[in-house]
Amino acid sequence: MAQPSPYTPGEVAHSVVGRREQLAFYRERAEFISRLGRLAARVRVDHAARGIGKTSLLREGERIMRAAGVRTLWVTANPDESLARTVLAKLPAVAGDGPSRARGLARLVESATLTLGVPGVVTASVGVKRRDEPLPASAAEAFKAAITAATDAIADDGGSGLAIFLDEIQSADPESLRVIAYAWQELASERPDTPAGIFAAGLPSSAETISAAVTFAERFEYRALPTLQDSDVALALVMPAQELRVQWMPDALRLGVESARGFPYKVQLIGHEAWAAAGRPDPGGAIAEGHVRQGLTVVDDQMRELFRARWGAATRAERGVLRAMARLGGDDVKREDLAAELNVSSRAISGARARLIRKGIIEATRFGYVSFTVPGFAEYILASDGPGAD
Repeated sequence: MAQPSPYTPGEVAHSVVGRREQLAFYRERAEFISRLGRLAARVRVDHAARGIGKTSLLREGERIMRAAGVRTLWVTANPDESLARTVLAKLPAVAGDGPSRARGLARLVESATLTLGVPGVVTASVGVKRRDEPLPASAAEAFKAAITAATDAIADDGGSGLAIFLDEIQSADPESLRVIAYAWQELASERPDTPAGIFAAGLPSSAETISAAVTFAERFEYRALPTLQDSDVALALVMPAQELRVQWMPDALRLGVESARGFPYKVQLIGHEAWAAAGRPDPGGAIAEGHVRQGLTVVDDQMRELFRARWGAATRAERGVLRAMARLGGDDVKREDLAAELNVSSRAISGARARLIRKGIIEATRFGYVSFTVPGFAEYILASDGPGAD
């Protein structure tokens, strides 16, 4: 019987490879919260371009927390909603029901959400106010009280702490970022025995977004997610197939690894299309080099669509910067070299550079240097000679 593909392009990965340091961090934090009953005082923010696996890593962190008995709350930041109010809306469901503290939490969340400006709150169907409506000065205190009440209720219900996961944090509203940051700072100094933590993921612009909203940065720990090493790419291709008793032939694996260039989304595309080209192999089957080559024709088409969308999202000025970056190789391009290539001052490219970073098309790899966030974009631009009309 033909077997469905075990690869997941564009979806949350079934297993996370090449993230040993990050997964070790989550395991340590799970123990810190559940066994020591302490507050993880710094908010962890893993950031990277789309397709690198941020959400998959965050979901794996959630699974690790749950395995340790820590209750989890997941919110994907929405540019049209208040992040703080959405977190509050989900707290009662996480704490469970029955014990008096859980019932008290529902009342406190209603009170806290009213403080944040939302009328008529009921636990699972809380109205979420628009992000552009300002939060009152007492909002951080109300948010802090709700978190402590939630952890108390969770303990009564047999849980061992609370982990809040925030995806797409670069889309969070500044008011909520301030509320959460100040509440967490006060918890760290006043209630360090609160068993809770906040873990986030977002685009490379996340640090800039948070810094613009919050005047202090010591409560946030930013970590860039790199592309995968070749050995990890090989594991990401081989392991899902092995679980279905299908093997990758050495030449096929070598070609797949070389073609992926460490980009996790493309790794999954290659695996998925090679699997299809092999006829969805039965147990005992194999993926050969010819299957990978056949699959790469589809992969290349899909990558071109991705590149075309990124090019289409850039303005005329931004496309000029992208062309210059492509001519300079696209990786670790020095700002001064980029300005010289465009025959302008370094300051003149600041606006376009910042916008391209916010859009996730380029990233600052180190101070004064930028790179494309997706391997192959430079070649696409050069081959198309700046695709399309400006």
